[in-house]
Amino acid sequence: MLVYRLYLIFAVLMLISVLGCARAPEAGQKVLLIFSYHAEYPWVIEETAGLDEVLKDKRVEVAKFYMDTKRNTSAEWKAKVAEEAISKINDFRPNVVIVLDDNACELVAKRYIGTTLPFVFCGMNGEPGDYGFPANNITGVIERHHQKETIDLLKRLVPDAKRAAMVTDNGPTSQAFVARAKRTALPIEIYEFYSTDDFDDWKAKVEELQSKVDAIGLAGYQTVRDKDGQVSVPAEDVLGWTLSNNKLPEFAFFDYTVRDGALCGVILSGYEQGKTAAEIAIKILGGEKPANIPIECPERGNPIINESRANELGIVIPKDLLEEVEIVR
Repeated sequence: MLVYRLYLIFAVLMLISVLGCARAPEAGQKVLLIFSYHAEYPWVIEETAGLDEVLKDKRVEVAKFYMDTKRNTSAEWKAKVAEEAISKINDFRPNVVIVLDDNACELVAKRYIGTTLPFVFCGMNGEPGDYGFPANNITGVIERHHQKETIDLLKRLVPDAKRAAMVTDNGPTSQAFVARAKRTALPIEIYEFYSTDDFDDWKAKVEELQSKVDAIGLAGYQTVRDKDGQVSVPAEDVLGWTLSNNKLPEFAFFDYTVRDGALCGVILSGYEQGKTAAEIAIKILGGEKPANIPIECPERGNPIINESRANELGIVIPKDLLEEVEIVR
């Protein structure tokens, strides 16, 4: 009987401890969001929607800082804006900082490894170990493209496709994407991975590939610049030119690329990335230690087919796919 009572007391104490760690955030706590890119970037819009979904009713004060490193890629700009982000941290004095995408991890969060300020990363394409994560005060969410699943979808639309090339910009996100693709057993022969930040080179490569492959994969195209290398070409212009001049089926990895006209993809959700990061931040505000929260990787991928592009390319969408994928026009 005594043993039973002792066991019951121990169980109650453990339950109280767990509930204490999972308590709600205190009113007035602060969360700072440091975005690698600019507010209008489609991926940032998705991430923000996921963050807002979780944070809006939690009585926390939220501030945002945009590093704008997609449109400004120079080392000088990155050094300058990193210092501005750190000044924002010092001025705002957040209880948790959420850094979104790789540049914010590299330029800001790495400086705080081992400090008392908790960080949550989000949308990381690189390997956490490349940045020294996880750390006692840092955990978060990694981003992994659905490369194999996307090509499986392509081959259901174009069964005869046997060889493909992937064309990307040369930004950090694309570099991590290509490195991972080269390590992945893909269900199609990859003739070439081609990365460039020069728009003329991009155009020449797309034209060259028309007679060499059966499909073209599009990853990042946001850091492509003009012929002088001075001005970023708007992403919509890069994609628009590509769709107008490419006669091959495209496969892509981001929601906006397919919605803006590429043929198909099993796409990542920036919303899920932001939502998961915010949920981790809430746990930390409630008393959990970052070191006790494992790094997460949302597995959900959304298969999408652009019907208008399929029609342009003369591709008939199989009936069995219509119930499995999202069709956009």
